[in-house]
Amino acid sequence: MAETPRPALLLPLSGAQSPSSLLGSAAVAILTSIVLYAVAFAPREEKTIPAYELVGMSKGDTFSEARQHYARSARSILQKGLTEIRKAFQVYTPVGPRIVLPKKYTDEIKNHKKLSFAKNIEKGMIQLTKSLGKNAARLSAETATAVEEYFPSNTDWNRVVFYPMAVRLVFRLSALVFLGEEICRNEEWLHVSGQYAVDGIDYIRALRFWPTLLRPIVQFLLPERQKIRKHEQTARRIIQKELDHRSRESKDDAKAGRPPKKYTDALQWLQDAMDKTGKKFDIVGGQLGLGLGAIHATSMALTRAIVDLCDNPKWVRPLRDEVKRVLAEDGGWKKTTLQKMKLMDSVLKESQRRNPVHFTIMTRIAEDDVTLSDGVFVRKGDIVTVTTTETMMDPTVFPEPERFSGDRILKLRQVPGNENKWQYVTTSFDHIGFGHGEHACPGRFFAGNELKIALAHILTKYDWMFAPGHDSRNIEIAQDIIPNSTAELMFRERQMEVEF
Repeated sequence: MAETPRPALLLPLSGAQSPSSLLGSAAVAILTSIVLYAVAFAPREEKTIPAYELVGMSKGDTFSEARQHYARSARSILQKGLTEIRKAFQVYTPVGPRIVLPKKYTDEIKNHKKLSFAKNIEKGMIQLTKSLGKNAARLSAETATAVEEYFPSNTDWNRVVFYPMAVRLVFRLSALVFLGEEICRNEEWLHVSGQYAVDGIDYIRALRFWPTLLRPIVQFLLPERQKIRKHEQTARRIIQKELDHRSRESKDDAKAGRPPKKYTDALQWLQDAMDKTGKKFDIVGGQLGLGLGAIHATSMALTRAIVDLCDNPKWVRPLRDEVKRVLAEDGGWKKTTLQKMKLMDSVLKESQRRNPVHFTIMTRIAEDDVTLSDGVFVRKGDIVTVTTTETMMDPTVFPEPERFSGDRILKLRQVPGNENKWQYVTTSFDHIGFGHGEHACPGRFFAGNELKIALAHILTKYDWMFAPGHDSRNIEIAQDIIPNSTAELMFRERQMEVEF
């Protein structure tokens, strides 16, 4: 099933650029000829995995066609494999072949020592998790300010494209905790960090569709890369200005015999860590990197929750009542306040169940040959994954799985022994929206708090409904499930029943 080399290569998605549109000089044209020669005559790295039935690639299809097919039809390809093969199978994705394991393997692979997953920022989220209770009141106050700016006070119905507003709000709240109040309201920072995430994701998607052999060269030619570099320069200037300000402030305190001011944000934590260990960290790279995953995932979760509530408005009143009751009980935002919002927790988890960020999750690469408990063999270097749809749309766990039920998860929590299993931030064999095991999303605790605070303000301050002619369907590209970023909603100011 090897692909026949071709004299020209075009990127199959509209967002990516063909070589002819990227190259403009004679020197680069010569480079292109060399690259195409290498592609035509060098051995291809593209291949399938022996011993696993291939779904989504027909006899005679090229690998390029298989990548495009998966990009357009991942949902149906995965569903076909799950229903027809009913055991481990493989699919050919834009980044190569993947072994898709049925749900029953979830617990076995979650912490398997020979199935590796890059931990990335897991350890760096420890301080953030510890500070969640302290930051609830600060996040609420900043949300109140931001919401008033983004959604005008007007008792008439207003149209809004919600997703961009969700992105701005989440970036702003995250910047408050990570970078402090000064930067979180800096419009230049909000713009550059948001665009860095958008262009970064576009860059990754564009690069995926080039053969592995070409990527080391093509990466320098993609326009998204140039945009990313420009964003990094701007971000470094903004953050360095804040670091310089704090340094001067610290020196002034020392001269005056005052203890240095301590900030409750990630800049302070990183500075403390550098002082303690003597190691240098790329603060700017870390801040921008957060936007590529966690922050955009949170923005998508907020958008999907509002869309689900517009589609199921009967849950809005109970949510408002819960916010009012809990804030009255606690006398404002306390460490326990968010934990008491159990219906909101349920709504968020139900929304995530029906709208996961990806079709596949818990992706692992075999660092050595692996034989699973029932004899399934995975070669060193092969990649395995499981599907979110099989797990979170399982009718034996979630009756009528296509239906949105705001209290579905709440009822599961009320079963004796399940009090903690079904929290929004808890992962399990039956709900893998954040992954599962020791490599589950480390930022989920912070994301859950952000989402609850944002929803509390948005739902109690405004009425919401779909705009006429709306299209709120998700956009599906390969394994990614993305909210429609142009979908319009209607909102109007309402009489608030709670003081934040």
